[in-house]
Amino acid sequence: MEQTSTVSLEKWRQVSKSHFSRITSYYDQGRAFEQGRPWVEEIQLHTPVNEKDWVLDAGCGTGLFATEFARQMNVRVIGIDPARAMLQQALKKERPVNLNWSQGAAESLPLADGTLKAVFMSQVWHHILEREKAGREFFRCLKSGGGLYIKTYSHAQLKSRWDLREIFPELMPLMLKIYPDVPEMSQMLEGIGFAPVTSKATYKEDFMRPSQMLKLMREKAWSMFSFLSPEGISEGEARLQALISAGDQPVLYPEVHLLMIARR
Repeated sequence: MEQTSTVSLEKWRQVSKSHFSRITSYYDQGRAFEQGRPWVEEIQLHTPVNEKDWVLDAGCGTGLFATEFARQMNVRVIGIDPARAMLQQALKKERPVNLNWSQGAAESLPLADGTLKAVFMSQVWHHILEREKAGREFFRCLKSGGGLYIKTYSHAQLKSRWDLREIFPELMPLMLKIYPDVPEMSQMLEGIGFAPVTSKATYKEDFMRPSQMLKLMREKAWSMFSFLSPEGISEGEARLQALISAGDQPVLYPEVHLLMIARR
């Protein structure tokens, strides 16, 4: 396994794309904590939408957020993802009548200029290789007054994560490399023409048992696990097994996010 410290962004994207095509059947299990309601409220707060507006879930995966948006907002929703396997899994779910799917990539959206009122992305920005190109595509497709909502992690949030600090420290340099921090994202989006660009950190106290983390690792439910070296896997598993043997006590593992909001 290539060491995480030398993984290029292009290599990260290639491996991640293959990873997502393999885990479609249990992708949702690794994201059971995700909820659409807080992000619906953020969109409605900053860019109120109505039944004539289109909202895009870019990198929609199996449709967790796109489906919730269609159910919770009186709008037309489109979910786009480059992985056909993800969309095939999404098609197995009950689909609200105001929801549509399309295969495509953020760098080249199959949409006309000024089509969208809002664009939402959840943990997708760091998978995009040509981020400025994607940002310009979002800018092109958004109406004046529309908004881009990028749910990601800040570097401070990554540095506070229990799994990266205590269990899989090998992954920390990679995570800090592939996740652009707030100043870098803001500068890029402002350079494209978005204004204003703001950010909002969220924190919700939660806990995770070591046995739960071990299951996520073994299933490679999160793409970062595909980049662990054999040594990193063995060492992480040993640390988790020791905690499980000691009683498998819940560890503080808060749900944290960074929401970047860029207005068109």
